Amino acid sequence: MSKCDRTDDRLVDDIRLGKAQAWSELIERYQGRLLNFAASRLPQRADAEDIVQEALISFIRGLDSFRDAASLETYLFTILRNKICDRYRSRWSRSVCLIQDVYGGGQDGEAADFFEQMPAPGPTASWYVHRDEQRQLQQGVLAEALHELLKRFKKSLKFRDLKMVELLFYCRIPAADVAGLLELKKTTVRAFKHRCLKRVREHVGKADASAELFSADFENLLTEIWESHRLSCPKRSTLGTFLSEALEPGWFDYVDFHLTTVGCHFCRANLKDLKRQETTNGQQLLRKRIMASTIGFLTGS
Repeated sequence: MSKCDRTDDRLVDDIRLGKAQAWSELIERYQGRLLNFAASRLPQRADAEDIVQEALISFIRGLDSFRDAASLETYLFTILRNKICDRYRSRWSRSVCLIQDVYGGGQDGEAADFFEQMPAPGPTASWYVHRDEQRQLQQGVLAEALHELLKRFKKSLKFRDLKMVELLFYCRIPAADVAGLLELKKTTVRAFKHRCLKRVREHVGKADASAELFSADFENLLTEIWESHRLSCPKRSTLGTFLSEALEPGWFDYVDFHLTTVGCHFCRANLKDLKRQETTNGQQLLRKRIMASTIGFLTGS
């Protein structure tokens, strides 16, 4: 099996078996995009290299904790981002996209939580015992709800809605600023946000999942889930198609929006790595062409 054929799941399985070649392959596959992400958040290249090394060491040491809940790439990005946040305890180091550095990812003063009127439980011993388990259940249900929301917009090619929902829940940009960015009426954005929250609530209701644990911080939880699952991030293959300018116009515009207007640090790091690979592959092909056309001129050929 060639390197290109080995999936991430197979790669992790081989690493768990102690195969050094698989670990080397994982480093080769991911170090570029991880380094690009770190370099975009840290002032010195040497600091970025050190923290990528720390992240990969943390991954291999805690390999038993990886349960495929997220993609391997997302899991590695999460470890790396946490390392950066621990070292640079500031709002800037925690932002996941460029637009947050401009708008701050703040709230817009609107009622953020449709669960806020539900009574919160008292801090009993039983509540504390089940809190973590309940939170994990709630996150799973909300992740499903957000997946379904995005799936609906993508299937119907509602790119304006995709942009709005990403700005509102991934970037936490106030509705008034979203309206300005997309040249929409504030009432349009606020109504859209209300509909999205209503659909999420309906999904939670169908799942019969208790939501009272998050009554005070619901939208923050939505953003946390969006970040941890990278719900609106294009696949690496899609970024490659975008780079070759082969995407359909609507999708090309949306991916460009995600990369430039939103400025997703994860995807910008991925795109930069793809560009590096494209340059490297082009150089390798040129070298092979030159070798093939000149080998006959070498002495002894």
